[in-house]
Amino acid sequence: MLKNLYKKLHIMFTISVMLIITVIIGILSTNYIRLESINDSTLFQRMVTLMIYQLEDNSQNIENVIRSYEDKYSIFCFAVDNKGKIVYQSNLHFPTDTKTLLENFNNQMTMQQTQYIDNSSMSEQDGIIEISGTSNDKYWGISAKVISKDDRTYHLTLIYKQKSAFQILQKQFPFYFTLWFVALLSVIFVSRLLLKKAFKPTEQVLKSQKEFIASASHELKSPLAVILANVEQLEQQTDNQGLQKAIKTIDSECMRMSRLVKDMLLLASSDANKWSLCKSDVNVDTLLITLYESYEPICISKKISLHLDIPENSYPVLYTDQERLMQILIIYMDNAIHHSVDNRYIEIQTEVTSKNITFLVADHGQGIAEKDKPYIFDRFYCADKSRTDKSNFGLGLSIANELAKMLNGRAGFKDTKGGGATFFITIPLK
Repeated sequence: MLKNLYKKLHIMFTISVMLIITVIIGILSTNYIRLESINDSTLFQRMVTLMIYQLEDNSQNIENVIRSYEDKYSIFCFAVDNKGKIVYQSNLHFPTDTKTLLENFNNQMTMQQTQYIDNSSMSEQDGIIEISGTSNDKYWGISAKVISKDDRTYHLTLIYKQKSAFQILQKQFPFYFTLWFVALLSVIFVSRLLLKKAFKPTEQVLKSQKEFIASASHELKSPLAVILANVEQLEQQTDNQGLQKAIKTIDSECMRMSRLVKDMLLLASSDANKWSLCKSDVNVDTLLITLYESYEPICISKKISLHLDIPENSYPVLYTDQERLMQILIIYMDNAIHHSVDNRYIEIQTEVTSKNITFLVADHGQGIAEKDKPYIFDRFYCADKSRTDKSNFGLGLSIANELAKMLNGRAGFKDTKGGGATFFITIPLK
């Protein structure tokens, strides 16, 4: 139980801290994307400014100047002269058609009422404008007027594709992934170290408690055996009915105490991981028939009808510890008989799939109250809070649950149709 709590806390702590770290890395990534986007737009504006300076110097051919920026920085340029004649148009291919981009840019210019072109004799450029493409792609656009030294005037529309978040993070991704992975390893190591330190006092207390229960249970076996032997001798040697009744009461209580000691020893062995398994091929038909024949006389004496459902088809081979499996079914049967009253009946059933075989013991008694269901497999838990039933210690079902885990199976229960409870054990097939 402590191991399960440790694992749950370890997982919860790791997930919680890693969520916080992931959020922080996400914020850092977002800020990095925003900063890179600003730097990219600033670079685009500077490139346009340099292009204008070069175009003002008509010593270079306009096409050569523009093509150098087009090839190096993938800047699309649409240039016309004062008469509207196209001087140059880049041959770049973007996810969105360049004609559509030019239309969107002009619409944006109109909406923002930008008027940079006037009768000034100086070159000038407008501010940067963001435009959207048709494929979730985004662009920056700048309009400029260039007046060369020989008084030639060019009107330029320059478009530059923005980098996507994926493109921006592509170089930084190994760094962020390494950071996240190192953080994960650190959190796992630190959380394990802290939890082990926090659990150490509790583990020591539980270990001492388990050792005490194991030792006490073992020591109680010897005096109980002596008491039972002497009670048997007294019962044989006395004819006094009152004394015989008292002896029978002592014998009954000693037997009850003996069962309790036996159960406590079983659980102590489980806690110490000292339970051993002896697996072999189990004949399921024989197992069920043996269980039925063992409990048929008991059920008859208590006027309980016992049914065994065995399919016509043979069972698959089951490789498990037959003794431990029988022990679980015996606990289920004792529990079913205990809760079957008023001539009710008990059913022993099986369910077989390609991977598992499930053994079920269904009673038609009072069933399990909703408030008791979460604790039904807990040690010493008893639905009868008054403890009027002294034969039930609240250990049987917890032992069955421990044994099921040993067999790599799963113990459970469900409501029986029509009233009652059905306990089952699911065992994986070989």
